[in-house]
Amino acid sequence: MKRLAALSTTLILGSPVLALAEDHSGGYRGIGMLYYIFMAAILIYGVNDAFGKKAMYVAAPIIIVGFYFLLPDN
Repeated sequence: MKRLAALSTTLILGSPVLALAEDHSGGYRGIGMLYYIFMAAILIYGVNDAFGKKAMYVAAPIIIVGFYFLLPDN
């Protein structure tokens, strides 16, 4: 129980570190990357669920490269 409390405390207090913050004049590339990673994971899972593993192996690189090109410029 103490390990769970320590782990949850570390995650809660360490979450600002995981924000991928840039300089004060930073852009939206970091948060955009997080959003696109979540969307890509959901889409890849959907392809795996609907069409199977073989189709997922074909579609996953296409989805990832497509989302990479959608990221905003710095």
